[in-house]
Amino acid sequence: MSLLTFWQSSKDAVLKMSVDRLVSIAGDGALKDGSKTSFELRTFLAEVDAERLASYAVYCLENPFPDSGRVLQDVINEVGRRLGFVVENGRYQGVRNDIGFDGLWSSDHVSLIVEVKTTTAYTTDLDVIAAYRDRLADANRIPENTPILIVIGRNDTESLEAQVRGSRHAWSMRIIGVDALAKLMRVNLSTFSQEVTEKIHTILQPFEYTRVDKIVDVVFTTIEDKTHESDSFDEVQDKGTARTQRQIDKTPRSILDAKKVAAAQRLSAKLGRPLVRKRYSLYSDSTDQLHAVIAVSKRYTRSGSDFYWYAYHNEPQRTFLRVADKGYMVFALADSEESFAVPYEVLEKHWDHFYETVQDNGSLYKHIYIYHELGNFHLRVNKIGGTEIDLSQYLA
Repeated sequence: MSLLTFWQSSKDAVLKMSVDRLVSIAGDGALKDGSKTSFELRTFLAEVDAERLASYAVYCLENPFPDSGRVLQDVINEVGRRLGFVVENGRYQGVRNDIGFDGLWSSDHVSLIVEVKTTTAYTTDLDVIAAYRDRLADANRIPENTPILIVIGRNDTESLEAQVRGSRHAWSMRIIGVDALAKLMRVNLSTFSQEVTEKIHTILQPFEYTRVDKIVDVVFTTIEDKTHESDSFDEVQDKGTARTQRQIDKTPRSILDAKKVAAAQRLSAKLGRPLVRKRYSLYSDSTDQLHAVIAVSKRYTRSGSDFYWYAYHNEPQRTFLRVADKGYMVFALADSEESFAVPYEVLEKHWDHFYETVQDNGSLYKHIYIYHELGNFHLRVNKIGGTEIDLSQYLA
């Protein structure tokens, strides 16, 4: 049974396997360029969560096996995708008349050539890496002077750091450890804002460190982003009296995160296409053609009615759904295992009919109310006479 077939039928069993064992059951077990083994491994890595990726990287470093360097290269490239880059996997082994590189990472603002090293115990020829960069630029595959990011598995990087600092490549190469790169991935997946992603991309490039403004910008923007990342409300507004009632029973973040994971798994099973988190609340499949935004709300009670209250943001949620071939806004319930995957087109039809809030920074979100009455769930469109959308057809 191939890795992908086993993965589709027995996910829990596959996740208990070590990564070297996974390689042995992928294809013919030989991890070579262009092989079925490589295809299956990369497809599998694209479908596991970020913490699993980080654990596979650690395993490759702490438990070396014949293909551990190649597996680490694939894992790091998948980490690049979770950081918001478009990634082209490089070759495992250089060949004549082909340009050797481990990965090409690009976004709207940044391009990087990525070189993955398990250790710095051996001398790294920086001129060879730079020559790969120049050949790629000559072939119009990357912009000229694209910086090089060297990802190192071990912490013994002093000699390599000194080598870079003392060379002509000091302003075109940077070094980052696997652990640090995994931390940036976690930050990116926890953020609500594309701006944070772009700032993370910025600090992976070479820049002058006498002033640390860019690093401070990343920290500040991430903290500021946390104040705007709500999917649901902890305040109930009584519009009749212009009164706000503070709710003291805030749902713990751990429960909200678990609900999102469970909702993503249910939608993945329903559609037959695994979804992984790209940023806070934003999920996509490995092709990036299927997008889902997952929000969770606790139950509120007002005037004898039970309802769930969500924020549907214009940015990034609505835009994220719009650019996909198929998009779903998933409304999960904090006190139930049920969730509803409403197609983007359905919400878009009523966009102008939902109540809205415009924040001080100019961002806008719509208020989505889901009522639970007589055992049924329906989404209420308030501005057009309380029109209700039966959610039973969207149960996921």
